[in-house]
Amino acid sequence: MLLPRRLMPSVPELVAFEAAARHQNFSAAAEELSLTQGAISKQIRNMEMTLGVSLFDRRRKRLIMTRQAKSILPSVISILEQIAGTTYRVLSSGDGENTLSLHMFSTFSSRWLIPRLPRLMAQYPQIKVNITTVFEPFSFDGSDCDIAVHYGAPVWPDGQLHHLFDETIVPVCSPAYRDAAELRTSADLARASLIQLTTRPALWDFWFAQVDVSGAASFKGHVFDQFNATIEAAMAGIGVALVPTIFVERELAEGTLCVVSQETIRSRGAYYVVTPVEKAHDPAISAFIRWICAESAAYGGLGTPTPGTPHFNGYEGTRN
Repeated sequence: MLLPRRLMPSVPELVAFEAAARHQNFSAAAEELSLTQGAISKQIRNMEMTLGVSLFDRRRKRLIMTRQAKSILPSVISILEQIAGTTYRVLSSGDGENTLSLHMFSTFSSRWLIPRLPRLMAQYPQIKVNITTVFEPFSFDGSDCDIAVHYGAPVWPDGQLHHLFDETIVPVCSPAYRDAAELRTSADLARASLIQLTTRPALWDFWFAQVDVSGAASFKGHVFDQFNATIEAAMAGIGVALVPTIFVERELAEGTLCVVSQETIRSRGAYYVVTPVEKAHDPAISAFIRWICAESAAYGGLGTPTPGTPHFNGYEGTRN
């Protein structure tokens, strides 16, 4: 149960307190907020009376935060940041009628979705998107999310899922590293510098087992926590990375990365676009889902493995 409003500081009081605490000076806080010094002092006094504590010690011309002030300052900053974030989302979305809140992991956003967004905007100029990066699984309950992109099994509580594509994993590196390390076959990768991904720690071990290569130190190498980082590391010549083909289409086309071996594995998980069941018939959401499903169908099957491709039976976490 919330405290009675009369026991809670007002937003102007919190703003004045944060500015005074940051500047350690009422005059500087007043200048920043376009107020008078007297107005700042009044806001601080009101907040002190509401809380029943002293927030600043006035020592000559200096302000010293009290222990109570120091203890509440982080929470006040967090509250103001939340208000600022909410205000920005409202300002950027206008009436919000056709603004969609998308939640997804960063690699999918930057390497697959964003390059295709101009086509969405050309087809549906009225739709605006707010993209939020997520690092862990989340629930639609209590979230403003309209659409999520999910990798894994086709399961999401209270979500309507649409399959986008399966996932094929290939070993890639820079052409310079391939030539310097004389990598020509799958067996050659046993002596290569392997780029590891924390969310799929057994990926290299499984790949070597499937291509019947023994003696590889499949768990050793430089370790990164996202596919974005492993791709950049491979482009920099650090070694060889195992990555989904859908994330390196541009680099393979431009020649900044090359496929070292044609041996591929299929992940058991797939990519899905998900929306809360209660929002499934929203016109803007329906339009976006039709568009992204059409984009995945037009992708050319790079995410769909050929029959008989081995399955990697592990799921990485959301952070990829």
